[in-house]
Formats: sequence, C-alpha cells, structure tokens
Amino acid sequence: MQGVADTLREFWAHRPVRPRAGRKLGGVATGIALRFQIDPVIVRIAFVALALSGGVGVPMYLAGWLLLPEEGDEVSPLESLINKGHSSMSQAQTVLLGFLMFPALAFTFGKGGFQVVVTLAAAVACIYLLQKNRGHLAPATLAEPAPVPPVPGAPAWDPLGAAPFAWDLPEPAPKPQPPAPRPRKPKVGLATLGVMSLVVAASAIAWNFVPWFTVPHVIGLLIAVASAGLLVGAFTGGGRGLVWLLIPLSVVGFGMTSLKFDRNTRLGDLTETPKSVADVKDRYEISVGSVKLDLRELPASGSVTTSVAADLGELVVHVPKNADVTFSCEATAVGDVDCLDKKADGGSVRVDGTDLGPDGEGGLKINLDVLTNVGDVKVLRD
Repeated sequence: MQGVADTLREFWAHRPVRPRAGRKLGGVATGIALRFQIDPVIVRIAFVALALSGGVGVPMYLAGWLLLPEEGDEVSPLESLINKGHSSMSQAQTVLLGFLMFPALAFTFGKGGFQVVVTLAAAVACIYLLQKNRGHLAPATLAEPAPVPPVPGAPAWDPLGAAPFAWDLPEPAPKPQPPAPRPRKPKVGLATLGVMSLVVAASAIAWNFVPWFTVPHVIGLLIAVASAGLLVGAFTGGGRGLVWLLIPLSVVGFGMTSLKFDRNTRLGDLTETPKSVADVKDRYEISVGSVKLDLRELPASGSVTTSVAADLGELVVHVPKNADVTFSCEATAVGDVDCLDKKADGGSVRVDGTDLGPDGEGGLKINLDVLTNVGDVKVLRD
C-alpha cells in the first residue's frame, strides 16, 4: 500500500497539464493523453464509459478540470481560488464548476453506492497503472510546423533567399527508397473478442447452475473484458476498434441496471379482458412493453381490486361507464398520467381520486392502482 501511495503522490507531483490547443472541452482527456503518450480518443472513450457506469465520469471530469493546471498557468483553478498562484480561469468560472460538482455527485451516488465505489476504485487503479508504467515518459506536445531556416548567404533583409543572387539551388534529390515495412501491431482486439466469446460460453453454462446469475451480469463481464482490452491496447498500440463495441454494451448495461432486469423480466404486450369478477387478477405486470386491461365487460355489480405495473411502457385501463372507481396512478421517474380526467406530466407524478361515474354512487366498485417507472398511465371511461 505504501508503494501505491507513493505512485499516486508522484502522479500528483507531475500531474497532466490541460493544453490550450487540441482539446474538445476542458482539455482533461487531452492533457492525460499527452502526459502518458497515449491516444486521446482512448481517454475520451474512458470518460464516456465512466459516465455511462452510473455517472461516475462526470464528476471525475469536473474534478480534473478543477485540479489540473492549464498550459502556461502556475497552479490549477482550485488552487488559484485559495491564493496559491495564478490561473487563467476566472474565479467565477471556478466557482461555477464547483457548484456543478454537487448535482453530479448527488446523481452519481444516488444511483447506488457499491457500484460507484467499485467504478471509482477501478479508475484509481487505471491512474496507478498509467503512472507506474508510463510516468517516466516526458509529456508529448502537440505538433507545430517547424520554422523555415534562412538560406545561407542571404542578406538580413531577405532571410528566405527570395532575391535571385541569394538562390542556392539544391542538388538533385536522391532516388526515393521504398518505405520500411510498418511494424505489426499486437492483435489486442482479436484476443479480446476471443476472451469475450469464452465469457459468453461460460455464462451459458453458469446460467443453469447459478440462480442469481442474470443477463446484466453477463453484460457487465463483457464490459470489463472490453475495457481491459482497451487498457492493454493503450500501452501496446492496438485494440482501438473495441471502442465501438464498448459503447453499445455500456448503454445496454446501464439500461438493464436502471430497469432492474432479472430472469423474470417480461418483454412485449399484455392484453386482458376479464368477463367476471373472479377472472380479475390481483396484479397485471410487465417489465418493458404495454399493458391494456379492459374491465368494461364485467357485471354491473360486485367489487374488484387490482393493480397494473410496468418498469417501462404504457399502461391503459378501460373501466365501465357507471362503475365507482377509486384509483391511484403514478409515474415514479418520468411520464404522463391521465386518469379519469385527472392529468399530470413530468418527473415523479401521481394522481389519486374517486370517480362515481355519470350515474352517481352505486353499481360495480373498482379499486385500481396503476404504476410505472417510465411511461404513460391512462384510466379511461368509455
């Protein structure tokens, strides 16, 4: 552990500098790439992958923006704010970035503490490996055109030898030699795809013996293997094509984690039209899709209680014209709610009430609970 701490202290002492040229936003990814002489695209993709892994990449990028000095500055913006030196970023901009950290951290840690801790630990491990293996390299610089040397013997007022008497024609150029063969890059991408295939095969076997093993676990393992391949490729100069595999895997994995997929996940459409009170189920549920429950063919008397739920989708319930309906409709994350002319839309919306129909109290009584995380909720009387 002492060695790890020393390496991280060395990283801080020789931390990356955010360049003014060649950057896309704050220069954090470009500065890290130049410091350790790796492809900036890989670093940018790493931040995107971290952002998709529970949002960790956003506060990490903001922290780099605040803690890494800009090219030509004495200290970082945050150090300048406490009067440790000069930074070209104004104090107002530094304070604004600091304020942005609060919603970013709240969103990140609100998604799940364990996942965030594991992702942060993996990010720190990557920084440690970079400093351990490439910390000795001198920071690369962005290429600039070389100055044109003056022509020998030319006067001071004509350093480029534009005057005819200063011309010194070169000897005929030698016959060009065939270019040297390019060194073959390690087949990191092919090896990574092979390991991912083994992961899929092993997961298919584990599926029958490990009850808690689900599709999100498989996606997570594939993301880990692809990320490891990208990390190895950063040092060996290969595997850049894995980026186009990692991005969709990260999106799918993030979506599955957010929607709580498991082995009982149901996808598609569910349509039910019960004919009697006994036919009405206690709960109609689907993970992703739509539920359409038609109660208009129930008898005119009696009492039923049921609920309709989905993680993502549209829920529509039709009730008889003269039924007495007590309802609770909710979209916990975001959606539109329209229940017997009570409407709401936006994030985390809910409406409750009792509607006795045009004939007033009497007749079939319906207790209805309709809930979705993301989607539309409708209770219609027609």
